Amino acid sequence: MWSTVWFSFTFFELYAYFMIYSFLGWAMESTYVSINAKKWVNRGFINGPFCPIYGTGALLILLALEPVSDSILLLFLGGFVIATVVEYLIGLILEKLFHATWWDYSQKPFNIKGRVCLERSVEWGVLTAFVMRVVQPVIADFVAAIPRAWGEFAATLLLAYLAVDTTITVLHILRFNEKLASLSEAHDALQKKLEGTRLYASRQEIITRFESMPAAEFLREFKERMAEENERLEQLREEERLRRQLVQEEIKEKLEARINALQKSSLIERRLMRAYPGMHSKRFDEELKAWKRELMEKRSKKSRKDVSK
Repeated sequence: MWSTVWFSFTFFELYAYFMIYSFLGWAMESTYVSINAKKWVNRGFINGPFCPIYGTGALLILLALEPVSDSILLLFLGGFVIATVVEYLIGLILEKLFHATWWDYSQKPFNIKGRVCLERSVEWGVLTAFVMRVVQPVIADFVAAIPRAWGEFAATLLLAYLAVDTTITVLHILRFNEKLASLSEAHDALQKKLEGTRLYASRQEIITRFESMPAAEFLREFKERMAEENERLEQLREEERLRRQLVQEEIKEKLEARINALQKSSLIERRLMRAYPGMHSKRFDEELKAWKRELMEKRSKKSRKDVSK
């Protein structure tokens, strides 16, 4: 399998390039995000030190642009287009699979549905030209120097690891979506219960009740009923206020209990929230925002305790 030739490269070489660029992309992006956040952030989608989106983009660029590697302009334009298409498609696929937006360029000028933007595409073009002219020759020499037997053995282990890591990450994301759905259902159910405590007065009922009475009798009856109803309504308003207060307290307690249960998510779920702070859910965005606020508050309290010690 590893010796199969494809586009003048063996499958072993392509896979080695994929893993190396996935690692370099992870290192570059994690470093960039960590500097901005002033703390270490593992930016990878999976748990290990790899960003497959970079490996995928690098392979496509290598296969498509190797014939024009002597032209910096063509490398820039090719990288601009290929990387932009890859980023857009992967962003779209992640949204469809997990009902969430993992990165968002909607605040950037000349963006397309927040998935790609001109600024980042230009950066991809510049990076492509640099990698193809400077980095790729070094990596090609490195891969060529790897003893094939040991290299194929390591590649097999890495392939198995990548499959397991990706599977675990996907399962945790799906479970996290289920928790958000559960939180949303609980909120909706309690909200309906709250709405059921509100006073309801039907204008049609009042009209039907008095429309057949003579005018004088209607006025006398109306005044008497108004005096009685005013007193009764005051009592009902007070009862309703108490009921609403109790239900609101019940809603708060149950939602807090749900959020606390959500806070007990796995390390993988919390890592993804830190890695993609701009992520928002297509279906359960309010629940996800509440979870993030609770997570930030707990981390802030923990930091204050650590400082006080």
